[in-house]
Parts: sequence; structure tokens; C-alpha cells
Amino acid sequence: MNGKRCRGFFGLLLLLALVASGRLHASAQDQEAAQTPPPPDSRVEIVRLYLGLTPSQTERLIALLRTREETLAPLLRALAAQSAELSRLLQAPSPDPVAVGSVVIALRGTRAQIENVQDTFRNGFLNLLTEAQKRRLAGLEQFVENQQAAPAFLSLGLVEVDLGPEPRRTIRRALGLDLP
Repeated sequence: MNGKRCRGFFGLLLLLALVASGRLHASAQDQEAAQTPPPPDSRVEIVRLYLGLTPSQTERLIALLRTREETLAPLLRALAAQSAELSRLLQAPSPDPVAVGSVVIALRGTRAQIENVQDTFRNGFLNLLTEAQKRRLAGLEQFVENQQAAPAFLSLGLVEVDLGPEPRRTIRRALGLDLP
């Protein structure tokens, strides 16, 4: 029986050692994961490549993004809470005008703070760019504006684009202008 007890004791020790080593291994992995930076954001990589950002500029952009995220998080939570409160107040049978007004004022203040955070971020980003990079960014902004305006101009017939006969028919049909 002593042999069976001894084997049981060593089995228990082995089991405890395995559990402890698993915890140690998991703990080491957790520490390693905490020290490993998160994978790069593909959007930042696209911005870096498009504008030709240097490593220093990229690091500063990432720092600006983190600061903006950390600053916006509590403001967005406050905005959500204020919006929910306003909704709750307005659903009452007879809403209290003073309470509604104070929540609306708080909402406006929070929105203004969010706009200020975004303005600070944008100015910080522009300040880290060279003149050539700023021109490239301005070209992209112009392209985006054109993309937004183009459908209205095309649908009203204010601009002409030679797309060939088939795309023109498709566009006219989509707009309900497919006259014989």
C-alpha cells in the first residue's frame, strides 16, 4: 500500500506541477501580449503610403490618433447618456421644459467639445505634414468633394461625360429618362 500511496502522492505532485507550469506559461504569454504593440492599423498604413510619411511622422500620427481616441471616449459616453436622457424626458406625458432645456444645452456643449477635439487632431495632423504632403491631401479632399457632387450634376444634366451609348442608356433608365 505504501507504493500505491507513494504513486498517488507523486501523481498529485505531477498534476500540481503541470497546472502551475500552465499558469506560469499563460502568465508569461499574457505579459508578452501586454508588451507587444497592437498590429498596425491598415488605414494608417494607407495614409503613410499615400502621403509618403516618414517613420517619425507616422509615429506622431499614431500618437495623435491615440490622444484623440482617449479624449473622445468619455465625451462619446456622455453624449450617449445625454441623448438617452433627452429621449427619456421627451417620452414623458408632459415633459419638463427646464429639464429638457438643460439636457439640450449639455448636448450642445458636449458636441462642441467633440468638435474641438477633432479640430485639434486635424490641426496636429496638418502641422506634421510637409507642403508637398499637404498639396497631395488637398487633392484627395477635392476628389472626395467631387465624388459627392457628381451624381447631382449628372442627374440634372449639368455636366456631360462621354460614357459611350450603353452606360448613357443605363444612367437615363435609372433616372427615369429613358425616352424613345
